[in-house]
Amino acid sequence: MSSLLPPSSTALESALEKVATRFDGIPVPLRQIWNADTCPENLLPWLARAVSVDVWDTNWSSEQKRAAIKTSIEVHRRKGTIGAVLEALRALGFEARVQEWFNQVPQAPEYTYRLILEASQTGFSRSDIDLLLMMVDNTKNLRSHLTHMAPIIQTQAGPRTASVAGLGSELTLTPGIEQEISILPGFFSAEALINNVTNYALAQTLGN
Repeated sequence: MSSLLPPSSTALESALEKVATRFDGIPVPLRQIWNADTCPENLLPWLARAVSVDVWDTNWSSEQKRAAIKTSIEVHRRKGTIGAVLEALRALGFEARVQEWFNQVPQAPEYTYRLILEASQTGFSRSDIDLLLMMVDNTKNLRSHLTHMAPIIQTQAGPRTASVAGLGSELTLTPGIEQEISILPGFFSAEALINNVTNYALAQTLGN
């Protein structure tokens, strides 16, 4: 290695020069670090701070953390509006509806609102609700005040059908001199329809 240090350089300066030659081998993935999709998970809290994520929970999943980071800039652009509140909640997987005072029947006191939270397939814990309320409070306008909140859980499932068929014969024996044997074919079928709320069963027998 050719050195640019003068002959009078100290031992410390020579050591620093040797260390500096290794800088080129240290990866600096700035493009990946500043991207919410490619940033290493252990660096997500620092990326969230850099883009001003207002509410952060270490218990969130990796997908929720990355979604909160990606929506932070757009939320700050529209902060103080209903759209910003809904966007911030949607990033965590929660749909919501906001009913302002003039849209309620009967009309509520001025500058109040109701919040209706909707979750699909998942429930709400007390810590979830506290965190969501904190997020709403940090995103809404200052003049509006929450008077009512209603969490709603929706569960969806596709319908399932099942059917079974049976085929047999019936033999009747009559005592006496004249005996008659009758064979009556019969067909039996049953079907059931099951949906996500109530089970319905319908059975029907055809034939004798």
